[in-house]
Amino acid sequence: VTGETAIFTAPKAAPIGVVFVCFCRLLVYPPPPAKGGISVTNEDLHCLNDGEFLNDVIIDFYLKYLFLKKLKKEDAIRSHVFSSFFYKRLNQRERRNAVDASNLPIQKRKHNRVKTWTRHVDLFQKDFIFVPINESAHWYLAIICFPGLEKAHVELNLLYQPQTQAHSTAVSSSPPTDGGSDELDDVRQHTAVPHRSVADVNRQQQYTDGLHRIIECYGTDDSHNSDDQSSCQDGCSEDDSLVDEYGSFDKAELTSKPTICKQPCILIMDSLRGPTRSTVVKTLREYLEVEWEVKKGSKRSFGKDVMKGSSPRVPQQDNFSDCGVYVLQYVESFFEKPLPSFHLPMNLLDWFPQQRMKTKRDEIKELILKLQTQQQLNLESSGQTDSCHSPCEDTLESADLIPPISS
Repeated sequence: VTGETAIFTAPKAAPIGVVFVCFCRLLVYPPPPAKGGISVTNEDLHCLNDGEFLNDVIIDFYLKYLFLKKLKKEDAIRSHVFSSFFYKRLNQRERRNAVDASNLPIQKRKHNRVKTWTRHVDLFQKDFIFVPINESAHWYLAIICFPGLEKAHVELNLLYQPQTQAHSTAVSSSPPTDGGSDELDDVRQHTAVPHRSVADVNRQQQYTDGLHRIIECYGTDDSHNSDDQSSCQDGCSEDDSLVDEYGSFDKAELTSKPTICKQPCILIMDSLRGPTRSTVVKTLREYLEVEWEVKKGSKRSFGKDVMKGSSPRVPQQDNFSDCGVYVLQYVESFFEKPLPSFHLPMNLLDWFPQQRMKTKRDEIKELILKLQTQQQLNLESSGQTDSCHSPCEDTLESADLIPPISS
């Protein structure tokens, strides 16, 4: 297997001119005997070519690789990564022949679709839950932070460096605080928006127009296949708890703050700024409420007063095909450089160099081919062959068989 698509002429019984494409499996990751291995084929590898949209297999493969190889054990224990099918399944419209559950609220009907996904994990013991989302042919990322906390927790910042008032004002866009309850109030209520230049406004319009073109040209209206609208009985438009993203958060500001904040929140990271994701935040809040009730046997609110939604400023794609690549980089950067504090809003524009994205596709492609070579050598050295499937296969695993990632 070389990774190239094998094309062969159809037999005489087939219509003239018809050709068959052989999808060759390159590897399974993680390999047996580990459970939950993801099959990667040469068709999936093709998605890593420039200009191609990443598919769910590449997204799930690389997220699993990052989780197993890039995270320290102590960080893996407090993290959980859902597969790319989780949110799609959560929002999937019910089949007509499904068991009648019309007497249940829509939130509980949604939860029933994915209730087995967490049968071996307690999400509320995790600090971070990663949810890759694909809507209208566009990838973006939701990160649920500290779902087990009932309110913001503020602790002393060991990196705090006292500065003069003038210098502190220069490096921080937030008002000076004394680190007490006033700062926590600032975290909860800060909504000041810096002045935006004409160039900023034009750039925002370009991103919005670009996403609109993706929806029109490549995608379909996912609302036809989801229950999002039916869960917003109180009106999604009134949920304005997506904290404005034009705040500032960097290393200089971290050292200037006497405290570190950990608070329940849902971060939406989107490389192509477009419509608000308040509906997504609301759906995830509702999921957490039902999950808590099922797992803990009591009711708890995850409303916008408890769990804020925020759209940090993150590096943006400069084309209309790299959204999936950016999602993978957001997760990788989160693993490599964990956010030390969760004061909202936050600015992550300098999280990673834009130049890194120019080689990201090749980096993942080389990783797949390297792992493929390693697996082949391991099989040959042990005198084994791949008995699971023949090298060429025309079917892939069911999406529901790909489990979430957690420790």
